[in-house]
Amino acid sequence: MDLVWGVVALTVATLTVLLAVRRFVMVGSQLVFSRYVAVGGLVAFSAYRDDSDSPGAYRVRFEVGGPGVFHNVTVQLFGVSETGGEQRPAVRHTMAAGDTPIEWTFRHPAEVAERAWVMVTWVRPYLQGVESEALAQWLPTGRLYEWRWYSETTRYVRTVTRFIARRSPVPLGASMRELPLYGRWRRTSSNTSADLLGPAATPPPTS
Repeated sequence: MDLVWGVVALTVATLTVLLAVRRFVMVGSQLVFSRYVAVGGLVAFSAYRDDSDSPGAYRVRFEVGGPGVFHNVTVQLFGVSETGGEQRPAVRHTMAAGDTPIEWTFRHPAEVAERAWVMVTWVRPYLQGVESEALAQWLPTGRLYEWRWYSETTRYVRTVTRFIARRSPVPLGASMRELPLYGRWRRTSSNTSADLLGPAATPPPTS
C-alpha cells in the first residue's frame, strides 16, 4: 500500500511540475503564437427522412460559410451494411463559402435506419498546425453531436488516472479503467442554410 501511495504522490508531483513548465513555455512563446490565427467558418448540416418522393428516403445536406476553408470533407453512413444502392458523395478536397453544398439521398426501411448515423468529417488549419473535426447525427432521433479533442494537459491527466485505476488494488470502476484519452462526442446544434446568410434571411420590421 505504501508503494501505491508513493506512486500516486510521485505522479501528482510530476504533473504539477509539467503544468508549471507548460505554462511558462506558453507565456514565453506568446509572441510566436500571436502570429497564428485559428481560421473560422460556419457549417450547416442536416440529415432527415423525406417520404414525399420515395418512401424510406433520407436526405443529407452539408454546406459551409464564413472565411474558413474546409479540407478533405467526407460524408459517411454508419450502422448499416449498405447505402440503399446510392453511392456516397465523393470526398471534397477543399470546400469554402459559395461552393455547391454536398447533397446525398439514400433509402432504407425505418427499422434499418434506427441503427444508423451520418457523420461528416473535415480538416482545418488550427494555430500552427491542422485539426480534424466532425459532426454526427443519429437518423432515428435527429440528435447531433460534435467531436471535441481533449487538450494536451487533459490527455495527460486522463492517462495518469487510467494508469492508476488499472493498477490500483482497490476497484475504481470500469469507467476509470477505460477512460477515453483523446476526445469525446458532445451534443450540439447546427446552423441552417438561412443562418449562413445572416440578416439577409430576415426582413426588417415594417414599423
